[in-house]
Amino acid sequence: MHNWRAHRQWKYLRIEILFFVIFYYLFPILTDVEYSYNEQHNIARFSENLNFDLIFGTTNLIAGLVYYHIVRHALRVKKNLQFILYTALFLAGMHYYMRGVYITVGHINWFPEKIRHDALRWAKADVIHFSVIYMFREFLCIGALAYFIYSAKQDDQMRRLKEEQLLTELNYLKAQLHPHFFFNTLNNIYALALKQSADTAPLVAKLADMMRYILYEAENKAVPLSKEIQFITDYIDAEKIRQHEGNSINFDVQGIKPGAQIAPLLLLPFVENAFKHGLHQETGDGFVNVIIFQTENELVLQVNNSKPVAAKAGQKGIGLQNALKRLNLLYPGKHVLNIKDEADTYQLNLSLQML
Repeated sequence: MHNWRAHRQWKYLRIEILFFVIFYYLFPILTDVEYSYNEQHNIARFSENLNFDLIFGTTNLIAGLVYYHIVRHALRVKKNLQFILYTALFLAGMHYYMRGVYITVGHINWFPEKIRHDALRWAKADVIHFSVIYMFREFLCIGALAYFIYSAKQDDQMRRLKEEQLLTELNYLKAQLHPHFFFNTLNNIYALALKQSADTAPLVAKLADMMRYILYEAENKAVPLSKEIQFITDYIDAEKIRQHEGNSINFDVQGIKPGAQIAPLLLLPFVENAFKHGLHQETGDGFVNVIIFQTENELVLQVNNSKPVAAKAGQKGIGLQNALKRLNLLYPGKHVLNIKDEADTYQLNLSLQML
């Protein structure tokens, strides 16, 4: 978070530096170049005015920075009367500040003679020592800059808060997913152990591989699609071990491209749901068909499974509910989920735009 704040602050500081350099140095210099060429018809006269632009550009810059901080403070505290008071004090102070600048410049020997002479003459003049029109222009430009920076920072903070809220919710959903998955798998191992099945050891080995993936990969924002599919493969292999021999389980993967990324454990609940609610273990005539394929910019998951006669329509487990929430959070507007829930079959088609 510290790096993020430092990066944002540096971004705004660069904008501020660019604005003040252009406004107080570049614009006056370009104006003098244009005046020397068009009015005096002698571009060489520009060099005589360059010292003037640099000296008084710097003194005006100091005043501009003071007013910029006044506007920034007003935007933060949102007190209009205070802002008006500070602006009035600034204008009053500006008169004496510029008179002091003229006197100071007039007594610095290494400044050009003409600039020193003009500065002392302006200091003695019985007038307001700044241009009201120019000051109004500066107020508008500096106020616009302050408002732009303030609004951009507010937008960044809101965006950051939304990202943190999203991350918190995703971590919460993921934290629910892990124990839910292990609870179901350990129940399967326990059932096989009670039967003293020879499949217990292979299932434990598969579970170890899956636990390793969850511990070391699933905390990342995105993982290689190939690793996620290998995890799904291990899960389906584990299900094949424990399921009745009469059940038909098919898994096919097509067209996976190297380098493709996906949010971890996103597909598991949809596959797990097919086994948990789909296979009719008592008669052994159920089926689960899972297909994963990738097109140019899209990943497609197709799940088709049988439904037991006693299955309750529309029933969703915690894992599937969390998966739907994660889809909406991670792929808003970038996924299409179609579910066809019939009396004896359940079909799911999920399309994702790849990360």
